[in-house]
Parts: sequence; structure tokens; C-alpha cells
Amino acid sequence: MPQESYDLKRRAKEQLSGNWTQAVIVCFIAWLLTQAYANGNEIQSIRNVWQNGELISVPTTSHSSDLGDLVSFILTGPVTLGVAGYFVKLMRNEGPVIKDMFGGFKFFLKTFVLNLLITIFTLLWMLLLIIPGIIAILRYSMAYYILCDNPQLSALEVLKQSKLMMAGYKFDLFKLWLSYLGWFLLGIITLGLGFLWVIPYYNTALANFYQDLKDYGN
Repeated sequence: MPQESYDLKRRAKEQLSGNWTQAVIVCFIAWLLTQAYANGNEIQSIRNVWQNGELISVPTTSHSSDLGDLVSFILTGPVTLGVAGYFVKLMRNEGPVIKDMFGGFKFFLKTFVLNLLITIFTLLWMLLLIIPGIIAILRYSMAYYILCDNPQLSALEVLKQSKLMMAGYKFDLFKLWLSYLGWFLLGIITLGLGFLWVIPYYNTALANFYQDLKDYGN
């Protein structure tokens, strides 16, 4: 079974020692590929224009924002798999390199379907109440890690295995989430700069959580 949150975080710090810069770059690239374009369109939905000595706002059309959201959704699956694979290698001391994060594109269609299914199932549970939606997120949280180790599985098979793996351990992962709450608030306060340190830290701890569950299941 997974260790307590403080042990997972301690192991994550040890594994990141000497690898922080590379891990930060991986997470930053992942953000650029999946979030920056969409967020950039949101930020630029109102453009500031200097005209006749006066600052005015010109609303943009929604087309560019919609395109950004679509690109973000299409890339989320393969990028998430690549990032998961990078941090699994880091956790296992297998000498990961930055290009490992692009490994998910070899399974583009499968990861796209996986992301689509997770999104649909989570939204359906969210229609009931927020708590069932959170439980769904926890239930499917190991899907990309399982796919890393079992690329032959289909998207549905990966989801089933994640559901089985997380049976009885969803609250343990929830506690790990809570242990990072302060760090994520720090990231918000620092206008996102803190996330450059927090996200690699969290991803490494999550990879350790997966490894503990896998070892316990074996």
C-alpha cells in the first residue's frame, strides 16, 4: 500500500535532487503545449489598443479561444502520458531525458480516446454532485501510469485497471492532494512562478504513489 504523504514527498525530493532543472523544463513544455495557447486566448480576449492618446479595449472574436481550447484538448492525452512516463523513469532512476515527454505521441489515438473517456465519465459524475466528480478523478488517476507500463492495453482496459488499483486507496491520494494545497496556493500567490517548483514535486510524489500501489498489487 502507498506510504504516507510525508514519505512520498520525502522520496520525491530525494529523486529530484540533481534533476530539478530538467523536471521543471518538462513541466513547462507540457504547460506550453496544453494550456498556454488556451490561456493565452483567454488573457487576450480583450486587447488593449492605444488610439488617439487613449487606452481602449477591443473585444476579440471567440474563434481563436475555441481553437485554443480544441488544441489543448487534442494534445492533453499524449502530453500527459509523456509527462507520466518521464516521472516514472525519474522515480525509478532510469535516467529520463526531456525528449521522453514526447513519447506519448507514439500512442496519439489511444491517449486521445483515454482523455476523452476520462473527461466524459468525470463530467457525467459531476452532473450528480461535486463529490462524485472528485471520486471519479481519483478513480481514474492512475490511468496514464498504467498505460506507461502496459502500452498494449486499450483505453477502456486502462480505465478498468485504474479503477481496480484505486479501490480502497482514493482517500490516500486525496490526502496527498491536501498535503500540497499550501504549495498550490503559493503558486497562485506568486502568479504562477511557484508552480515551476510545485508541479515537478507533485508529479514525482504521484509517480511514487503509483509505484507503491503497483508493488503492493504484485
